[in-house]
Amino acid sequence: MAVKFPTTRFGRNDYLSWYRPRLWREGDAAIDLHSSGVAWVEPHELTLPAEDSEGMVSRFESGLADWLGLTPQEVVFTPGATGGTLLALLTLAEGGDEFVVESPVYEPLLRQVERLGKLVHRIERRLQDAWRLPLDQARDAISERTSVVLVTEPHNPSGVLAPRKQVLELAAMAASKGATLLVNEVYRGFAGTTSYHGSADNVVVVSSFSKLLGAYWARVGWLSSEQRLAQELRRAHWNMSIPSSAGAQAGLGFLEHADERTQAAVEAAGTGVDVVDAWVDAHDGLAWHRPNGPGFGVIGLPEGVDDIAFAERLHDVDGVLVVPGTWFQAPGTLRVSWIQTGDRLLEGLSILEDALRREQEDS
Repeated sequence: MAVKFPTTRFGRNDYLSWYRPRLWREGDAAIDLHSSGVAWVEPHELTLPAEDSEGMVSRFESGLADWLGLTPQEVVFTPGATGGTLLALLTLAEGGDEFVVESPVYEPLLRQVERLGKLVHRIERRLQDAWRLPLDQARDAISERTSVVLVTEPHNPSGVLAPRKQVLELAAMAASKGATLLVNEVYRGFAGTTSYHGSADNVVVVSSFSKLLGAYWARVGWLSSEQRLAQELRRAHWNMSIPSSAGAQAGLGFLEHADERTQAAVEAAGTGVDVVDAWVDAHDGLAWHRPNGPGFGVIGLPEGVDDIAFAERLHDVDGVLVVPGTWFQAPGTLRVSWIQTGDRLLEGLSILEDALRREQEDS
């Protein structure tokens, strides 16, 4: 007898199912207009501390806290930011609780809350509104049944930062209903802005070294919050998994050169934004709002263009890989990145321009 799956399966991930097979092409690699973080740093590039399995996690949390300007009691080491988000959701929510999640958003975050929550309310950040936080929608969506409100700052996929005043107002809305504001700050290091840690007692921050420092393989993430809540998150971690000593060891290796790697990442992200900004401005029918720091942004396509079909042809025929906005719940757009493109950015944009012209001629 076949296994009967529920209608909404936790194993579903349309974005990564589409994206991962296209990371590699036969022959020449595709021009990389897709990577949202810096290049992968190999383990042999790190100087790892002497092995001390029993105390490695505590050593890393102390070192990380020092780098963040926090106390060790406010930081919890997690298996990447996605693992940190799941830990926070499992800890902060009771069965049947409701969640409020922004849209567009990185799909795994949506799948996590769908699996855990009785009801998920969406608040829409839209290109035509410069990706602003819709506080009016949030006010209507947050209730006494809400346990967690989830946003990304800078926003993924747009790369745009909401005004700090708006995020703090959202935190206050959540607090008035007894809810936590979970802020994903994976890309904050590129923007150089102040963390939301400590901005309110009901704020929990999740982040990682993956995008900023290239620590993808090490799964070095963390949660930070006020001490009492951080202690609850730390205890809950034992129910999900034992913190990885090997990951903590790698984290200490990344911390050794974190400042200089961060500076290099910021420079790489800032190099292409003027180029893309000018390119979009020169083309009628395209729209975007300039991002604040991260090396990616969202381009709105001409009306009627199917972003998935277009991106597939762009990759398969033209050798350029971008991410269709549909996978972030923003159909009719592309997330375009330049942080790993290097001197091929203009070439990639030129190919994208030719493909758009063909698309319009054929329509």
